[in-house]
Amino acid sequence: MAIILIVDRFGIDREDALCVEACENAINTARRQIDQHLETANASVLRVRLNSAALFKRFSDYEGLKGVLPTQQLLPRILLTQTLKTELPDWLTDELIVNIGLLENSQTLEVSSATAFEENLLKICDTDLLSGDIKIFIKALAKQNEQFLQLLNIEAVQSCFKKHLVLGLSLNDEVAVLLVNELLKTNSINHFLSNVAYQQHLQLLRTFIGEYQLNQALPAKNLPESLLHALPMLPLAEGNANGLAEKFISALQTIERRIFNQELLPEALCHGLIDWPLLLTELSELIETNRELICAELLAKLAGFKSEQSQTLLSQLQQRTRGYPLLDRNASVNETLAWSEDYFDYCRSLFLDKQTPDEAVNISFSEWLLSQPARVSRLPNNWRYCAAQVEAYLKEAYIVVVIMADALSALNQDIVLAELAGLNHLNLQHDYLFAPLPTLTEVGKMAVLTGLENDAQQGSSQTDILQNHYQNYLPDKDSLKVVKSWADSSERLNKDTQLVVLFENRLDERLHDCVSFSKHRDDIKPIIKQIKRSIEGWRKDAASLNKEIAFFMTADHGMTVTSELYQGKALGKVKERVFKGAQFFDNQPEFVWINHYAVPKKRWRLTDDALLTHGGLTPEEVIIPFISLTSNTPQPSNTPLEINLSKNCTNQGDKVWQIECILNTNTDVSNIQITLNSPFKGKEQLDSLRANKTQALKLNFSSEHQQEGLIEIQLHLSYIRSDGGHEENEKLFSIEFPSTLIEKDTATQSFEDMF
Repeated sequence: MAIILIVDRFGIDREDALCVEACENAINTARRQIDQHLETANASVLRVRLNSAALFKRFSDYEGLKGVLPTQQLLPRILLTQTLKTELPDWLTDELIVNIGLLENSQTLEVSSATAFEENLLKICDTDLLSGDIKIFIKALAKQNEQFLQLLNIEAVQSCFKKHLVLGLSLNDEVAVLLVNELLKTNSINHFLSNVAYQQHLQLLRTFIGEYQLNQALPAKNLPESLLHALPMLPLAEGNANGLAEKFISALQTIERRIFNQELLPEALCHGLIDWPLLLTELSELIETNRELICAELLAKLAGFKSEQSQTLLSQLQQRTRGYPLLDRNASVNETLAWSEDYFDYCRSLFLDKQTPDEAVNISFSEWLLSQPARVSRLPNNWRYCAAQVEAYLKEAYIVVVIMADALSALNQDIVLAELAGLNHLNLQHDYLFAPLPTLTEVGKMAVLTGLENDAQQGSSQTDILQNHYQNYLPDKDSLKVVKSWADSSERLNKDTQLVVLFENRLDERLHDCVSFSKHRDDIKPIIKQIKRSIEGWRKDAASLNKEIAFFMTADHGMTVTSELYQGKALGKVKERVFKGAQFFDNQPEFVWINHYAVPKKRWRLTDDALLTHGGLTPEEVIIPFISLTSNTPQPSNTPLEINLSKNCTNQGDKVWQIECILNTNTDVSNIQITLNSPFKGKEQLDSLRANKTQALKLNFSSEHQQEGLIEIQLHLSYIRSDGGHEENEKLFSIEFPSTLIEKDTATQSFEDMF
């Protein structure tokens, strides 16, 4: 039947109580509950919590009544004094005690001396505020809120904080005072630290500009310079730099011009670098135009950065400063293409530096290419793939446009892809093909377009050859359009158009007159822009005709940046970079004979005025781009080669099995390869299989782990169709494995007993 009124203005009471809100209904309800409790014989004490003096006045008439205990006034200072059993400093107000959570953390306070008391208040905010490592201190400071600033306003705490800055962090008295004063000015510590980071980076730029006497205006300082130098360099994201990145870029561009004019050494650029995306992009572009910027200091600077972009750039620059690995003679096709792609990046930078790679590098590729002629002719990326794709899309009633860009090397495919990436409504894909050998227009152009060697083509002109080869898909004379870049034709598509072939010869025409590789790349850009406009126009034509369209861009060969003029005797008629009509001579080991062409192994040119030319076996001549742009992808037809496995396999040894495969096909296929996917290992090859024939073969395979019971296995099936197209399929089978021949050991049996 007892009650107790608790006045808790600071919300520190945590025990069960009747909480009264400051509204008339709540007050009346509470009074009725109090009256009822006083009238009952209930032995429990009803605690009534009131959060203001004004609210207490509405219940003060209960004081002195029977069953009403003395009113409790909950004051943080009194409670903390009782807990610590000591007097508190006058500056420690009730509000401050609540704000910094001293009541909850009172057990961590030490009160043996005044110093210990203030230090422990700081520890309650964050122990790392008293760390001797300034970086850890800054991280702890960044976590503090406005209550910490309120605490810092107290002279005793402020004095303790400054003392730690000087003795614990080795800051001088002036810097300690500056730091505290700046903290007291701010409403947000994070905002203050962001400003410090910005001002530090601004000071870095100011120092950079002053060192090299650049005429560039910068924003004014708003923090003392001594404070900026005393604190560690704080990180600043480029997005929070308020346009500072552009000012750095302006300074870097000025420095680069002075390096180019030999007024400064390349390492000067390093002093103005920060790990920001815009600056790294700008640096990469500056290096593309001035390779003298690459120096040991620059590599060391990038090595100290942490971003993925900086490390990618570092790797690229390091690669430019060292040789390129030779191609393994036993490399697979995929390994060769991967090697070539990195080789192009490597060569591109060397050629722009007006340097050439080691001859051994391109010779290693030539030897790989010539080591297995039959295999190379059946490569999945063989030049016949272009014609196979043209026919596949014509068969699906697409309008097909083939852009034959003479001398477009895969070395320069990056320019083409960058331009075509902006095309809307078309799916962009790209790959590499191996060009016909030797890499001459007369050998490769029509071969790539038809998939046939020159002696197998029928027709007296390019138009006749194309008409005859694709006659099944060209019902009338208007179905084929041949467009020649030198004729400046602006052909439009009409309802009868099925195949368009654009012969783009301007690259090859300009190639032989180019004085540098960079000039050749400059020549490519406007030509590709014009091709892009043609593609956009033809796409719109197809859309208006309500037809799907596919664009294929490829080349007959690439190009080579030669290193020196051939000084030996002529072996035949000079044709680009080969001798035509040459006879085989045993004493000419530096040449390769291909169909009456003598092809040099080295980067020789055969005439004085052909720095850039073609006809040889370098990767940048042999590997050509194959770029496709399609309005839609035709649905794949049934695969011409099918494989079936017997439902059971037999043991051939420990973790080794054998299974019977049955292959059947509705067309001629060659270079058949069957590979088991992980966790199994096994491979079988078959040179060819004639149409409508069946072939049975035994496939041996193994696994690192013993298998038994019904198991899913996956096969990878690869083959070349009769039209030269390459196909790869995944096949999934369920196979019954026989019981293991090895008895189970104790550990195995114990494992199985768990289930």
